[in-house]
Parts: sequence; C-alpha cells; structure tokens
Amino acid sequence: MQTSLEKLIIGEAVQARASDIHIDPRLDGFSIRMRIDGILQTWKETNRETGVKLINQIKADAGIDVGSVYHPVGERLRMEVDGRNVDLRITLAPCIAGPKLAIRILDPARVRKDLPSLGLDAKQAKSFQRWLTDLNGMVLVTGPTASGKTTTLYALLHELVEESRHVVTIEDPVEYEIDGINQMEVDEHHNLDFAEGVKTSLRLDPDCLMIGEIRERLVAAQAVAASIQGHVVLATLHSRDAVSAVTRLRNFGLEDHQIAAAVGVIVNQRLARLLCEDCKSTRPPTGIEKAFLSTIGGGDLAEVTFSTGCERCRDTGMKGRTGVFEVWNLNHADYEMILAGADEDAIRIKRKKENDPRLSEHALALIDSGAVSVREIMHLGLALPWENE
Repeated sequence: MQTSLEKLIIGEAVQARASDIHIDPRLDGFSIRMRIDGILQTWKETNRETGVKLINQIKADAGIDVGSVYHPVGERLRMEVDGRNVDLRITLAPCIAGPKLAIRILDPARVRKDLPSLGLDAKQAKSFQRWLTDLNGMVLVTGPTASGKTTTLYALLHELVEESRHVVTIEDPVEYEIDGINQMEVDEHHNLDFAEGVKTSLRLDPDCLMIGEIRERLVAAQAVAASIQGHVVLATLHSRDAVSAVTRLRNFGLEDHQIAAAVGVIVNQRLARLLCEDCKSTRPPTGIEKAFLSTIGGGDLAEVTFSTGCERCRDTGMKGRTGVFEVWNLNHADYEMILAGADEDAIRIKRKKENDPRLSEHALALIDSGAVSVREIMHLGLALPWENE
C-alpha cells in the first residue's frame, strides 16, 4: 500500500509528464527531483527521517528487501495513477551519503503510436512509409543516449503489428508492453544477452525482429545476417549522424558487401524541447545565435523565437519535446559507394550534391517555424564540422 507522500510524488510526476524521479541523499536530508522534458527540476527537499521512510516504503512496495543498502538493486512496480496503470522501474544504489533511488516512469498513455506524432516532416514520413510498403532492408535508428531512438522503434513496431505477421523483440529492458508482439528482455544472470536473444528470436520464425541496441560485433553480424536472409530487422545504434553508422558497422567487422546488402534506411535523431506556446515571443537573433545559424544555413533569419517562462511551463519556457530527424533512404548509388569502400566524407559530399536532407536542415525548419529556440538546437550539437563543406 503506497504512502500518501509516495502517491503524491508519483502522481505529480505523471501529471508533469516526468520521465524519471530521483531521490538523492544529501548530508542533512534528501532531495526529490523530477526529469521533465529531459531536464532535472527540484520538486521537494525533505529531512533525513522522512526521506529514509519514503525510500523504505517504495522498496517494500517493489519487493526489495528493506534491509538491502549495500548492493545495487533493480525491480519493477505497477501503480494506478488517475485511473490508469503506470509501470515504474526502481533502481536502488548505495551512496556515501545514504541510499539513492531512481524511478523511471513508463506511462503507456505517453507512448507515441504513430510516425507523424514523432515530429517527422512530410519528406521524412514519406521515406518511412515507402520502407513500410516495401519492407526492404534493415532500419537502423541512430543517435546519442536519450535521443528517443527506442520511441521511434516502438512507433515502427505499432505500424508493423498485423495478425499475419510475427514480430519478436529483444530489449534491455522492455520499457512498454505492446499487445500482439513477443517481447524478450535481456537477463544476463540467466545467460540471455542480446546475442543469445537474437539467436533465440530467429528460431521462433519471426517476420520482424527488433534489437534494442547493437552493442557488439556478434550482435551486429547476427542483425545483418537476419536482414540478408529476408527478415525485417529494426535496431538502434550509437552514431553521430546517419552516414557515420556505416563506419560503426565496419568497425564491428562487417564487410562492405554485407552492409550494402542488409541496410535499407538509417535514421539519425535528437530530442529538442518545444517552446511553451503561452509565453513565447520573437526577437532578432543575438550575435552568437547568428553565427550558429550561419553554420546550418539560416544566416538570413531576421527573427527567432524565445520564451520567458510562465506558470503553465513551470517557468522553464519549455513544454514537451519533438524529434529532430535525418532519414537516409539508401539508393543504388549509395550502395555502390559503400561497396567501393567510400569513406564518410565522400558519401556526405554525394548526399549533399543530391540535396539529401540532413539533420541540421530539419533543425533549421523547426527554428524557422517558431517551435524551438536557437539555443536549444545549439545545445544538441548539430553544427557538425562537415556542414559547411
């Protein structure tokens, strides 16, 4: 049974669209913070007695031994909030100042279930729809940690679910359960890692296979082999932009002919905070903003949008997030370049000559529309060295 403080914290976090709750030990108490739109905000400070009671209650509700303070522990807990079930992923870690608790909030109501709601522009959405029609080649969704890659995969999975299609996933962890899909979770304590999960999945006769993350050589080889064999494969990979995903695959020991035969679409993405609609306004760009805009092709913008903060956005000036995307639908010429061993720069030059949309172009469109601020895009690190080449 949840305590009133526990229910209050989690209820407030769900209402505020928080993705995580952090209960951090301090020298004289505990700090409770919430991650909203990717940014941590302090919600409450408590004394040590209240903080310890709160952590012990959450541990008890999650089935964690209350006396467990010396070893990291992870568990899941389901709570009813505002009439709907919300899954919580609880992680407990021992720190010098006391126990630290992190709660990941997995709210099914917040899962985007269609591609348009991700923030794709018309051309990007068309590239995805073309792939969904043909189902030809592997889709790699790339980007840094916490850039929304898994959300994009889930949106694609929802598009793929059909009675006549068998879909299997291997994830670490399974964040949201999707009806009609067989989802496996990495469990290294029982020898179920990504490599074993992929091998097992392929024995289940899947039409579609989702791999939560390609982290090692064996998994990369398995994913590419499955795609070449005719399976629809979706996976995430860490890379700075779409083209550098090819280098990542090469670094895993894959041959160019394997990459060219397997990969159909490479997506690179970031998450940008949206400006609050209630307090945003326009002004001329500052000198720093002008210099940045010139690197992504927006040097002629006379005005940019900013926000001051208000009660509706908790004085942050931001409310909600959207994806910033680069969707590279590989064509025959791209495959020829990969087969010839072309490096990243050569492929980028070719894509630029063909006016293939890049990540910075979508970012500039979002700035121009007033949806996001220049400063937000600057923080995402999109002004890559080759953008002006």
